Amino acid sequence: MPRRRLDSRLLASGCAALAFGTATVSAISVAAAEPTASDAWSTSCDAEAAGYRPVRGLDLPTAANWRDTTPPYTFDETATVAGGFDRVGYCLELTTEVGTTWVWTSMEALSGNPDDVGLPIRMEQSRHQFVDDLTVASNVPGVPEVDGGSGWVEMWPNQYDATGSRQVPGASETVHDADDAVLWANGYGSFQVHVFADAGDARGPRPADAATATPVLAVNAFTTAGPQTMDVGIGANTVGNPDWTFARNAGDYTARRLTFYARPSLARVDAAPISRQVVPRPGRSATEVSVPVSGVALDPHVTAVELRTTRHGQQTTRRATVSPAAPRFSFTVSLPVARTSTDLELVARTSDGGSHRIARAVDVVAGDVIVVQGQSNAQAGQQPNSTSSEADRSRWVRTFGTSNNNNSRLAAAIGGWTYAMGDNIQRVAAIGQWAVRMGQLMSAELGVPIAIVNGARGGQPIGYFARNDSAPTDGTTSYGILLQRLTRAGLTGPGAIDVMLWYQGEADRDNAEVHVAGFTELVADWRQDYGAELPVYVHQVRNSPCDQAIPVALRDAQRRLPDTVDNLRVLSTTGLNGHDGCHFDYLDGYRTLGNHNAAMLLDDLYRPGAPKVAPPNPRAAHRIDDRPNQLVVNLRSPAVRLTVEDGAAADFQVPGTVVESVRWQRGRGLVLTLDRPVPADATVAYLAHRRAGPRVVDARGMGLLAFRIPVE
Repeated sequence: MPRRRLDSRLLASGCAALAFGTATVSAISVAAAEPTASDAWSTSCDAEAAGYRPVRGLDLPTAANWRDTTPPYTFDETATVAGGFDRVGYCLELTTEVGTTWVWTSMEALSGNPDDVGLPIRMEQSRHQFVDDLTVASNVPGVPEVDGGSGWVEMWPNQYDATGSRQVPGASETVHDADDAVLWANGYGSFQVHVFADAGDARGPRPADAATATPVLAVNAFTTAGPQTMDVGIGANTVGNPDWTFARNAGDYTARRLTFYARPSLARVDAAPISRQVVPRPGRSATEVSVPVSGVALDPHVTAVELRTTRHGQQTTRRATVSPAAPRFSFTVSLPVARTSTDLELVARTSDGGSHRIARAVDVVAGDVIVVQGQSNAQAGQQPNSTSSEADRSRWVRTFGTSNNNNSRLAAAIGGWTYAMGDNIQRVAAIGQWAVRMGQLMSAELGVPIAIVNGARGGQPIGYFARNDSAPTDGTTSYGILLQRLTRAGLTGPGAIDVMLWYQGEADRDNAEVHVAGFTELVADWRQDYGAELPVYVHQVRNSPCDQAIPVALRDAQRRLPDTVDNLRVLSTTGLNGHDGCHFDYLDGYRTLGNHNAAMLLDDLYRPGAPKVAPPNPRAAHRIDDRPNQLVVNLRSPAVRLTVEDGAAADFQVPGTVVESVRWQRGRGLVLTLDRPVPADATVAYLAHRRAGPRVVDARGMGLLAFRIPVE
């Protein structure tokens, strides 16, 4: 049985360790203590919980509103594990006249704070992530018994909806199940543990018919106003929502007991990668990354610490001898910069001959890092009646935390690495549709994992993204939320971020001066916090404001940004036909934009020499001496050949005239024929087409940048 294998890993004293990725804590000795309230607290999970300490006990009422309020725990002994713990355990018991059903689940610690071992009644305690080394046991038929598997937790005091993170194959977008989405509004509450049905590691997007995750423990509706009858359940609900949301069934039981456990640490891990992490490589030419794994043995019975590294099914083991006089251990792991996964496991050897796992990290990779920022077209979620980007997801394109930045407390709480998805926005794992496609193409071309972190927020003007210069990590600002998130992900060291992509300007409503001033300052701040050589790519917005094609001042200012800001390139959106006036469909929209972005980044960043891929960009316009009603627009790259689709002339503007035709002439550029001679002091503009329509594109389908320039 799983419980026997679990027990064999534990010391008689019950000491254990701090898992990879949790907070640093100080060591304390584990001494004999006076009897406490927990000593008399017996549960159905006692055999499963061998080696753990019960730190909180709660007899659940039928209804409660513990929003920002500590529940009335029968006992609270979290102070006994203040010196560090590596695992947490939960025991839910539900009693009727027939008897008691129970479930036990334990996993790596989700936080180093003992106060978080309990119901999440504050947003800062929210967790929405993978868990590994998961154990499940129960007396309820159908609940899988698991030892060392992977799971998914949804723990928060907030409201939530059924749209998810796409980390659980087959999860519903309309029914509450193993993959829901936490919302910024407080006031319902979820405390759920789900296990992947195959009990193995969750490693990347899988087909919809692949093994999914099922609920094993659920306590919901503990922060509702009213209050409302709580939802409680063991296993999956077969009548309503599988995760028991809205079941309101607490009154069906004569007793409902929830006990929280923690396992004190054998060792403290100070440095190590975490599961599914993309470790940034030091420069785009590096082929491997050296990663430190270090810490301190806390228990005097620990005589050695082993690091077991598994790659391609082959395991290697290294050992560091420790003692009370020399408790530190240190290793270095070399990760290949390739689409190759590495698992790491720290094991403590004790004087009684025991072997005890103290930390684990699965599916760790090394690769490159891209950050996306801006407003809704940077979020780039699936539009109504549009196509999904699921088919373009990749196991090798990942992200950290949540893009839900509506609430800084929630954004700061959600952590963990996940496999990036594009359709949903303001969610765990969300990076946007065009970013998913771009990442997939780049990873496949380079043979390198890609981390993409998206900090965008829809409908916001340039000032919203500004840095608080006196406190750059200010969590009340968009800038600070993103900086904190990247720091927690380990992506803020020298050169950690390879490129910043920006898509914003619709909300600035063609105010070019304000936009350029704000963005120029923002670029300077990024380069101060993320690296002086940070490349920046700016999407020229399709419209500013949305659904208006005529205003072009802001777009032309974006086109000219590389003339005044070093190491900056402009990306085009005028060649995308899947346009609804503001956003884009996936096909012939965000997907095509992902193709174009990948082509430019691969050319610029990974292929030496002058850039070869760029959107068509005008250099100058001049009259034709012997043809007074014609003018020519020359391109900055004269070798580029353009296709002018029928009807595109209507999107060109020379005030005081009608542009009758536009054609491409090799060696000259775009030749415009007007209905009258070119006026004195004329300007020529290309406004692009609102929604689908005739385009001016190069061989890749990249559209001519919108512009307004004087006619010389």
